[in-house]
Amino acid sequence: MKCKSIFINILVVFSYSCVYSQDSTSIEVINKNLADVVHFPKLHSLQQKYLHWVDKRNKEFPFAVPAIAYNKYDGVQVGAALINIKQPVKHVDFSASLFYGIKSKKVNGTVNVDYYITPKNSVVTQIKPGLKFQSFTYYDFIKPLKYYAIHPELLLTFNHRTERLEKLEHQLKFTSHIILKKDLRLVETLIPPVIIEDTLKHYYVNEISYTFKRKDVNFPVSVTWNLEQSGSFVKTSLEAQSFIRYQLKNNNTGVHFRWFMGAFLWRKIKKPNAGYSLPGFNYNLTGTTGSNDYKFENYYFGRNENTGFISNQITGNDGFFKVSTPLQSPAVGQTGSFILALNTVIDFPIEHVPLKLFFDMGFIQDNVLNINTPPALKQFAYDGGVMFSFFNRGLEIYLPLFYSNEFKTYYKSNAPKFKQRITFLFNLHQLELHKKIRDMKF
Repeated sequence: MKCKSIFINILVVFSYSCVYSQDSTSIEVINKNLADVVHFPKLHSLQQKYLHWVDKRNKEFPFAVPAIAYNKYDGVQVGAALINIKQPVKHVDFSASLFYGIKSKKVNGTVNVDYYITPKNSVVTQIKPGLKFQSFTYYDFIKPLKYYAIHPELLLTFNHRTERLEKLEHQLKFTSHIILKKDLRLVETLIPPVIIEDTLKHYYVNEISYTFKRKDVNFPVSVTWNLEQSGSFVKTSLEAQSFIRYQLKNNNTGVHFRWFMGAFLWRKIKKPNAGYSLPGFNYNLTGTTGSNDYKFENYYFGRNENTGFISNQITGNDGFFKVSTPLQSPAVGQTGSFILALNTVIDFPIEHVPLKLFFDMGFIQDNVLNINTPPALKQFAYDGGVMFSFFNRGLEIYLPLFYSNEFKTYYKSNAPKFKQRITFLFNLHQLELHKKIRDMKF
């Protein structure tokens, strides 16, 4: 445990030192102009009295606050979060957390460091190298184990300089996902009992993506092409999102569309069980669950759970159906070949009402997984219902009301009660509370 603690602490200290040494003299004028705007005099006076030490003339100090977190394997986690709340006017965007799991008795944490470079008179308007790290506990159905996920990345942003095309934006992103997982290995012995040893497994996924955005109030559009490469597979996907705004004054409501297509270009096959040669790496019509989050990009309350409410947590990847089939393997709508999906969300026509309608439909073709179990070689599926959305879609609760026969069969056998079919999304990246604190004006 000492090695694990030291590893996390080194990352935190490294990130802290990067932020600690920032030079802020080049933006004194900007900060002075912002300081002249005081919306809440009482809060401003409190800030000047108690928080004036956060930002000095030449250096910026991370601001530490108590933090609490939870997942099933670590239990309640207590610790602290560090943020540099004076962003985004400076070059470094930093946030980190350090936790101690009361149940697991393990040290966990996250680090997120981004450095902003803004070239002058260049086609590239912003260069952002960054590093993300997270470590928590997962469950391999024998005992809880640790994982470490490191995500170095480089993001290039291109903007058109002409007024006619200023709404268009291009982004090119390179990411390497390096995953280290504690695992268990059975040792063959002539005399029982069987010995189980802890091992450290690792793999990588390199990812390159290009995103085109049209930033418009009434009809924004974004299209992302993605290519992933690992030692076991190469796959590509195309995702397009658009929003058609209702013609209602001052209401940011409308209809959201998402279109997704993905295919494997190559995969390492191990016969005769080809479908299980890449567990967790396949495409899914349903939203991504913890067991399928092979890049370890998201946070789950029960990453490897297949029973109970927390097993119905999904994220908005792949086909993003709002139904979930955690007790079936391979899951309904899972494919190792090709997927096509369309997601539609209809806002309530009154702003700030969280009620929405959703409808999803998709098609898969599979030539790899066992065709004697769902999904079939070719399969069309759909689902629909109502949902509640909060915090700019950072937290969503889905109530499926109708779905295709494959899901009906699953629910009849495994989830006969309606409450067992409710799924939810918790996107901590979308919430980004520390960035919202930076934007507050006292």
